[in-house]
Amino acid sequence: MRKSLAIALALPALALPFVGCSDGRQVATPPACMSAAQDWVTALAAAPDRVLIDQANPISDCLPKYQGAAQIQEVGDTAVEAATQLSAFLEAGSGGQAGKDSESSAEAALMAGYLVGAVEKGAASTSGIHDTLVQRVKAAATNHLDEASPKVRAQYRKGREAGLESG
Repeated sequence: MRKSLAIALALPALALPFVGCSDGRQVATPPACMSAAQDWVTALAAAPDRVLIDQANPISDCLPKYQGAAQIQEVGDTAVEAATQLSAFLEAGSGGQAGKDSESSAEAALMAGYLVGAVEKGAASTSGIHDTLVQRVKAAATNHLDEASPKVRAQYRKGREAGLESG
């Protein structure tokens, strides 16, 4: 009887190391990806050419396949903040009119499009773990795009295509 009790108590203890374990493939996010949103916006000024955050990593590298939840949250918050900053230029335009055909609006649209494309590129091979992040970034980046001029919308599309290609 004691032997059966000892075995019954030992079995859960033997299984304990395996409870809640992943497959061990969680990957650290590159340190450059953890920089401030303003660093991302500064890097995005290189768009439509290849954008590197802190001159180290393309944005798509910020979404590794086995990224942990906390890092997804941090990268997502940074990307959404960068997209929000860029969409503010679309709203303000020049002279405070939404979508006005200005150089700053066109440049912001290009950068926002690149950000969305790069995030989509990074998320494409991550089995859906970044889907919500992509939706949030896209929503923030395109917040005032419908009100923008055709030129500004074309710049957004150009940036997105560049981000998908080299982001």
